[in-house]
Amino acid sequence: MFARPLQVACAALIAAAPLTAQDDEYRWSDDRPDAMAPSSLVGTRMVPSGSVQLTYLFSNSSYSGVRLGSAVVDAGDVLSYYDSSPFQRRDRIHRAVLAFGAGESFTLLVDAHFADRSRDITDEDFFITTEASGVGDVGVEALVSVYEGAATRVHLSAGAEVPVGSTDERGDLLTLRDQILPYEMQPGSGSVSVVPGIYAETQNEFGTVGAQVKARLRLTDNDRDYRLGDQVEANGWIGYRLNDWFALTSGVRALSWGSIQGAPSDVDVGRDPGEDPVFTGGMRVDIPLGLNVHMPSGSLAGHRLSMEFAWPVHQEYDNFRVAADWGFSIGWTKAF
Repeated sequence: MFARPLQVACAALIAAAPLTAQDDEYRWSDDRPDAMAPSSLVGTRMVPSGSVQLTYLFSNSSYSGVRLGSAVVDAGDVLSYYDSSPFQRRDRIHRAVLAFGAGESFTLLVDAHFADRSRDITDEDFFITTEASGVGDVGVEALVSVYEGAATRVHLSAGAEVPVGSTDERGDLLTLRDQILPYEMQPGSGSVSVVPGIYAETQNEFGTVGAQVKARLRLTDNDRDYRLGDQVEANGWIGYRLNDWFALTSGVRALSWGSIQGAPSDVDVGRDPGEDPVFTGGMRVDIPLGLNVHMPSGSLAGHRLSMEFAWPVHQEYDNFRVAADWGFSIGWTKAF
């Protein structure tokens, strides 16, 4: 489960080596469009002592088709094992992150989001769109700087997720009314989780390279007697500075997750693969491409925008699952 994300992080650090070698020749500058990671990555920036940083992020993720392992399958294959088959899904997330510089080497942040999801399913006769929305789990995180060179920075993060989001959203499933929706449609996890991580970045006159590894470890079962699988995510990114206003960003992103533990009594595991807790693990590798915008002067000085598209280049699942198609995010950040 952990191998692919760790390989991504190692590759990003190796790519950063030429920049690190110039650490004595160049000094880090925050006043550049490439100095901040894409806003889709949370917990990548230490905030100066006494300052507050606010980030808003909107993301839209589209999923279509069904995969088993890494192979594309059709609905008929799924219906050989289950009563219905998903074939399309859409997630829209509104996220707000508030960070406070509690000291020269210590930053606290709170991460909250609202999720709006839809999922299309079919059987041999009908299809229907199910929808669910609500506030997700709230994350609290502490960032601690452990190394700061002339042009290189490293910090550790330790966080927790508080199970605020609902896990019992209901909707219609084909001809059945008011049913508990599948796990991936629920806004929350219902479990207390710990979220450790590490982030490193380095910069020269041309650009910035960064790498982040985070884990999400579920500690408790929720009130429906299950817990989602643990997750590990690794991100490697590079920003190429075009001028004082714009920077192009790209990289590689890997996410791996384990199977659900436990089996709630209020779902029919034979009805939909999204309701079957067995073999729900998987992994995905995405390639993002984006643009950072930094306003260095004028009435909007200090405001930052980040836009990013992402496409999967590899994905595999332990059971039938709607496959990732593409994602888009746009974020705004301002320090006060």
